[in-house]
This record gives sequence, C-alpha cells and structure tokens, in this order.
Amino acid sequence: ASWMPLSSRARNLRMSAVSFYDTVRNQSGRALRDETENKKEEETGESVEIDYLAPFLAQLDDDGAELSFEEAQQVREECLKDLKQRLIEKANLIQSRFDQETDELQQRQVWYQQNQATLEANEEAEYVTYCNDAMFRIHILEQRLNRHKEVAPRKYVELDHRLRKDPRLSHLHND
Repeated sequence: ASWMPLSSRARNLRMSAVSFYDTVRNQSGRALRDETENKKEEETGESVEIDYLAPFLAQLDDDGAELSFEEAQQVREECLKDLKQRLIEKANLIQSRFDQETDELQQRQVWYQQNQATLEANEEAEYVTYCNDAMFRIHILEQRLNRHKEVAPRKYVELDHRLRKDPRLSHLHND
C-alpha cells in the first residue's frame, strides 16, 4: 500500500473506518457486544436483570417515597409507551434496511439488463456473487422482521405482567 498516493490511502482509510456509533454499519461492534454479554451470562449462569422502571422513577422527584396512584399509573403508562416506541423503531429500522437492500438489488438488476451484452466474464461473475449475497441479506432481514413481528407483542405483554407484579407500582392494584 506504500505505492498508493497519500490521498488514495486516506480516502480508503476514511471509507473503511466505521464509527462506533453508526449502528447501521457497525455490525462487528454489535456482534462483539452480544457475544460478550452471552459469555457473561453463560459464566454466571444468570442474565443481567435490568431495572425497567429506573428511568421513569428518576423523573419523579419523590426521593424514594412511595408512589401515589396517579404517579404509579403515569410511570406504568410511560414505561409501556417507551417499550412500544422502541419496538416500532426496531421494526422500522429492519424494514428500512430490507427496503434499501431490495432497492439496491433492483438497481443492480436493471444495470445488468442494460449492460448484459457488453459484460466480461469477471464482471458477470461479480454480478452473480453480488446477487447471491444480496438475496442472502434480504432473506435474513425478512426473517428478522417476521421474528420481530412475532416477538414484539409478547415482549409488551411480558413487560405489562412485570409491571403488574412490581411492588413499586402496588398502588395500581390495591384499589
């Protein structure tokens, strides 16, 4: 790579660097994080319990005092609303990635149809490889979206059930 002009090397480096916060392109970071969490769960034999009410209780200035009926109801509704919004955002993200992959494949197919007669063997092989890879990605995204649509309502019901059992929201059930 030392024979490359500096501007070419810089451009290639810029194109290959993916921001840690770029969740769309940072698949390796996500995979590493998931793998680390899975290993931690396997080692300890337990999953990390998340306090799903903490962000909503922190918004109240009650210094740990028992919640009133109205506060408990508000916290419950905000918690469920937040989960619903996150589930919708995840579905939209998967759908947009699916649409993007499908559009790119369609554009490449149109290009192939227009240039089929003048393509060399290696270009045609690259096209076939691209199509196979794109179809694989589209299939995976379709599976993820279907799985999300199947699991999302269950997650909502599970959170609702946990909230009903949570002692911090006991005023909702004592009336």
